[in-house]
Amino acid sequence: MNTSEKSWYLKQINLFKGIPPKEIMAIAQQTVEKNCNKKELLYTPFEKQDSICVLKKGEVTLYHSHHGKKIIIDVLKPGSVFGNLNFSDNKNNQDHFAEVTQKASICFFSSSDFKKIVKAKPEIMMRLITAMSDRLNDYEQRIKSNLFDAKEKIIHHLELIHSKNKKNIFNKLRGKTAKITHEKLAQHTGLSRETVTRAITALKKEGKITTANENNNIELFNKDTHKV
Repeated sequence: MNTSEKSWYLKQINLFKGIPPKEIMAIAQQTVEKNCNKKELLYTPFEKQDSICVLKKGEVTLYHSHHGKKIIIDVLKPGSVFGNLNFSDNKNNQDHFAEVTQKASICFFSSSDFKKIVKAKPEIMMRLITAMSDRLNDYEQRIKSNLFDAKEKIIHHLELIHSKNKKNIFNKLRGKTAKITHEKLAQHTGLSRETVTRAITALKKEGKITTANENNNIELFNKDTHKV
């Protein structure tokens, strides 16, 4: 993708909103873009990682692996920023995996280049801090959900998915039905696959959600609050 196309995508991302076109073009020139396939690992806890990543298209999942069990930290949508966000000189600064879960297009900045950009445009750092604060709030809500029973955890996670879809900066994703498998829901909530299935069956009987099968995915709808 050429520089003008990269700059167009960067302008759509809230982090760079309001930056004059010439400056966006200069920022775009400092990025390396990569098209990534599904299941591709962008980084792991076992390798050096010095990049700031901006997700333009697709989906990236951040997760821990514990005794072979995948525990999802976050599912990132277009406009998300991730990677070496603490700008640490210790390149082995991540304790999680970043995996492409839908074919993705990603812009990579080196930490040093991103620092220069932030120094020239402090408003970018303020927006980054705001985005990270929102993400921490999401994580806090997930931690609180550990106090819930299985059915409450599932409803809570559906509401979180819905909220993220509404906040997505790319309009074509807003209001889009979120599809999630039982297995992914188990990874998000820390429940077993079997517990998720039992809880979904119970929620359907209670009339709180409905499901629709399509390509082995399950579309989940919370009828009490919203379509997810």
